[in-house]
Amino acid sequence: MTSNNQPQSVGQQIKQHMIAIISMIIAITSLSYNTWRNEVTEHNRNVRTSSFEILKSLAELQLLVDSTYYDKAPLDNIRGWRFVLYINDLSKTVNLAVESDAAQLHNLWGDHWQHLETKSDSNEQVNKAIEEVRSEVLSTLNELD
Repeated sequence: MTSNNQPQSVGQQIKQHMIAIISMIIAITSLSYNTWRNEVTEHNRNVRTSSFEILKSLAELQLLVDSTYYDKAPLDNIRGWRFVLYINDLSKTVNLAVESDAAQLHNLWGDHWQHLETKSDSNEQVNKAIEEVRSEVLSTLNELD
């Protein structure tokens, strides 16, 4: 109310409380940005963790495949399946491209693991699938904020 007891207009009230209104807008904007940034950071952290685990498992699977074919070591197919399934499961937490490549690796492993000791084509196909997953994971890591 003004000194002569007349009600203030909306414009006068806004003008009188402008600092409070601007402060409220800044506070809401800051809170929104902070929440969004925390969500992005958490997502990136999850993708990084999954990606590093996938890369470690890919390296172990690569070693298993190569030692089976080149060193003629007996294939530990249960260990191989463990790596393939772990990679396939973790790929779902990275992105669709990695998930698709991991599914392809899973399918190729299922088709070729029995022939890894004897057929170079089986070895080449599994190695190619491993490299495709690795390449996509590294590409994803490079794209993170």
